[in-house]
Amino acid sequence: MVSPNQYQGKQVIITSDRLLFNSREDSLLTSNGHVVFSTNKDFHFNTDDLNNGKFAVNSAKIHLGIIKDSNPGLANNPAVKGKELEDLLEGLLNHLNTLYTAVLPLLNGLTTVPGAPTVPSPSNPALISPLISELNTLKARIKTIKSNNVYIK
Repeated sequence: MVSPNQYQGKQVIITSDRLLFNSREDSLLTSNGHVVFSTNKDFHFNTDDLNNGKFAVNSAKIHLGIIKDSNPGLANNPAVKGKELEDLLEGLLNHLNTLYTAVLPLLNGLTTVPGAPTVPSPSNPALISPLISELNTLKARIKTIKSNNVYIK
């Protein structure tokens, strides 16, 4: 990509206090290379239809932000998929609720000598095993909440 202050090849340069491009139908901006917009202030995309207006981005990867620390570059923290995160957290909380309200009260302790410490009942693993299995399933789903396409800083 050539910096705007480096003039190479055929170009059109327009300098003005204001530029307005107005189309009554569709408009299109294309390039075989980069398209760069640069501003010292705000940059806005507006759709006037508040109920149906959409802003669509079609790209293999979307990076929101630039890292400016000791290792600068594009944002590299995968965004979270909201629905998947909500489903996962709801599943975890429901599972923990079952553990605390239904399973733990049923666990039994045994003692062979009065006054000696209790040991877990042999029936306890049958109660806990399905819950551990479900927790492992939920744990495996954690990786699905990260976006493969959108990255934030």
